Formats: sequence, structure tokens, C-alpha cells
Amino acid sequence: MQSKMKLTSLDLIEVLEAPGHEDILKAFNTRKFRKGELLSTPDDDINHVFIVKEGRARVFLTSPSREFMLTILSPGDIYSTHTRATCEALEDGVMFVCPVKMFREIAVRHSEFTMTMVKVLGELLSSSFSIIDGFAFRDTELRLTLFLYEEALTSGRAQDGGTLLNTTMTVEQIAQIVGASRQMVSTLLNDMYKSGLLEKQGRGTFFIPDMDRLYKATQLPL
Repeated sequence: MQSKMKLTSLDLIEVLEAPGHEDILKAFNTRKFRKGELLSTPDDDINHVFIVKEGRARVFLTSPSREFMLTILSPGDIYSTHTRATCEALEDGVMFVCPVKMFREIAVRHSEFTMTMVKVLGELLSSSFSIIDGFAFRDTELRLTLFLYEEALTSGRAQDGGTLLNTTMTVEQIAQIVGASRQMVSTLLNDMYKSGLLEKQGRGTFFIPDMDRLYKATQLPL
């Protein structure tokens, strides 16, 4: 299985910084952001497109009673601010920002960039179906396990025969992502420690002894 929490396998930063694309890159402003900063809200009047260069952000919908996490933006992912969702920085980072009107002009002038965007949008649609599947058909334990597995695929690193995962997130942030209470996620994590699926290394840092075993734990029962 190669699914990831990252929206797509394509890195638009590589496309922007490739030789011959200097005029495309000039259309984007570089903006730093801080952990906890709201990068866009449904009330924003200005419509921009931004591409994450460094750091990560979460995209979520809100209702009077709860939040519904849509996805996590990682370096190379793209997002448009004019939506009903809110985007919040999970850590300090940098992004490239461009007005939507100018972005459209770039897409018209550069066919290779447009083709890359078509591929990105296709993967976004696939990612959206995966997210819907996770919330509609999986219980909290499966959603948490799947989140940890996909994060390990994306950003984990090999260590001592297993995989070290540093999410840089608090338990509360992880709970928001999987759509559960902090207490529920803490209980489930403790169960994973006891079963040997995970070993806690620090706040937001886990050691996974066996990725295959963790993957099997993400599967829906027959």
C-alpha cells in the first residue's frame, strides 16, 4: 500500500524551481507562517493560490459542534484560499502565494505547468475519496491507525529495524485530525503501546517496530 496523508505524490516546488520556469516563480510571493496561524478562512475576501514550500498545515471544516479534518498540506502541495474550509499551520513554514487571476494566466501560457496541475487535481480527487472512506466506514481506532501508518510512509525514517515517526503534533491535534476526543485518542494510543504496535519516544514521536503489522491493523474487518 502506498497511500499517504500528503495530498499528492507530485511536488510542485520542484516544478516551480525547475530551469526555464523562472517567469512562473516570479509570479509568486514568498511568505513565512507561524505554527497556529490561520492561513485562510471562509471569510477571506482575497482569493489566492498557495504552494507549501516548508512546514505543514491542516485543512478542516467547522460546525457548531465539531471540526471535520479534510487533509494535511505538506511541502509541494497546493491550495486555494477561496473555499468553505479553514487552513491552519501545524508548524512554522514558508509558502509561495499567487493571486488566482495571475495563476490562471500562468496556466494558459505554460502548457507543461497546466498538465502537472491536471495530474495534481486528479490525485486530489482520489485523496478526497480516501478521506471520505476513512470517516464514513472506519471507526476511530482504524482512522488513528491509518493516520499513523500514512504519516510513517510519508515522513518516517528507518531506525533500529523499524520506523521512527515524528509528527510534531500534540495528542489534541492528532485527535482533531482523526475526528475524535483527546481522551479517546490517548486511550487508543495507550492500547497501541501495550500491544506493541507503537513505542512512545516523546511528544508526537513514535517508534513503529513493524510497519507490516501496523498496515494490517488499518484494514477493515471482513
